[in-house]
Amino acid sequence: MPDLLRYLSAFRYITIVCHPNADPDCIGSAYALMTSIASANPKSNVTIYAPDSINTASHRLVNYLRIELSHEIPQETEVFLLVDTSSLDQVPHVKSHVANNRTPYVLLDHHFPDPQTMKSASLAIVRESSSACEIVYDLLKKRNLTPEALDALLVGIIYDSRRFLIRPNSSITTAARLIKKGAKPELAIELLSADQDPSEKMAKLKGAARIRIFRASSWILGFTHVGAFEASVARALTDLGADLAFVINDSVDPLRLTGRSQDHFYNQTGLNLARDIMQPLSEEFSGQGGGHPTAASANLKASAAALMPRILDLLAGKLQIQRGSIVEIDTKK
Repeated sequence: MPDLLRYLSAFRYITIVCHPNADPDCIGSAYALMTSIASANPKSNVTIYAPDSINTASHRLVNYLRIELSHEIPQETEVFLLVDTSSLDQVPHVKSHVANNRTPYVLLDHHFPDPQTMKSASLAIVRESSSACEIVYDLLKKRNLTPEALDALLVGIIYDSRRFLIRPNSSITTAARLIKKGAKPELAIELLSADQDPSEKMAKLKGAARIRIFRASSWILGFTHVGAFEASVARALTDLGADLAFVINDSVDPLRLTGRSQDHFYNQTGLNLARDIMQPLSEEFSGQGGGHPTAASANLKASAAALMPRILDLLAGKLQIQRGSIVEIDTKK
């Protein structure tokens, strides 16, 4: 594993970059890295840059950690550290800064990587994992992490592994090591267990009410559209029984597409949402996307009406079935 801290020691002004709507995995990773960089090089000046917003669970984690996030890129930035972020297209202001100032950047991520972003990185640490926090812990496990950093990493792992449902062997093992070092599981559960936002509840119900259901061989596919909380709605549809769910938000420009699939669907079909759906659509519709095999998203210059047939075409090709054999189920009966 590359020595990240040794590489960063050559720089004084370091900006850690979070993805938009940063989740606890992103914030937890950024915080642990920030404190470790500062400890290794006390003369360094480290900023956590969070464009746009952070999600509700992240607000609680940030309040616990008592950290200030920057919504502007410090002009003196000498190097960027992209955390839990697979593509520069996700952070356009950083992309412009890199292009205009030739600022180097490091990529630390656990999603299906954007080839160009990975190729241009000065250092890339990318691997399959339940969370970015798990990778960060592996990088920093021999260092003296603060109690707050241990807590932050544990929160991120629990959140992004979906309570240890994703890669349970490694996520549970890493969580146990963090707890042994002093991370507090009761605190992590408390930070992640607050009441759900009423708007999120409404989005789930609207998504379920608007669903269009298709059958492809023995698989059940669900499509719906909402104006917010796409990821939560997509996961709710798979929890209801869809093997594969797509949620479109066309109230924004570019349109946002989010997909989720059941683990058994991925294991039996090999269909990787990031590679087989989001990446081809991004190329066709002038967008950018990425994610995991069972959880991915894309921002696309497309209409919902044009997008759905193309998704079905891609699914038919990957599942090796005739496009005409994918039939819509009448939900009125």
